[in-house]
This record gives sequence, structure tokens and C-alpha cells, in this order.
Amino acid sequence: MAVNSAGEIEVDRHCQTNVPGIFAAGDVTSVPEKQIIVAAGEGAKAALGAYGYLLEQRG
Repeated sequence: MAVNSAGEIEVDRHCQTNVPGIFAAGDVTSVPEKQIIVAAGEGAKAALGAYGYLLEQRG
């Protein structure tokens, strides 16, 4: 999994890492704002991203 110089996991706008099917959210990611409300929103994005990924895999 790709991490930045601070050791944070790099994610795309869907919270997906560079490893297919692996998503991350919250303070472990490279999202700059380390706030509870931001982490909660990122968690929701990660869940939706994972759901979309699974639907794509299902075909």
C-alpha cells in the first residue's frame, strides 16, 4: 500500500488505496483535516466506494 512521507495511506477520491479492493478512511489516510466529522464522512465515502467496487467485480 502506498504511503506518503508522514506514513499516511494514500487514497483516491473514493478512499481506495493503490491496492484494488482495499479502502481506508480517517486519520490513517493522507486527507489533511484530522477532525472527527471529516473522518466520519471519509468512512461513509469508503463504504460507498467499497460497495461500488464490489458491484463492479460482480459484473
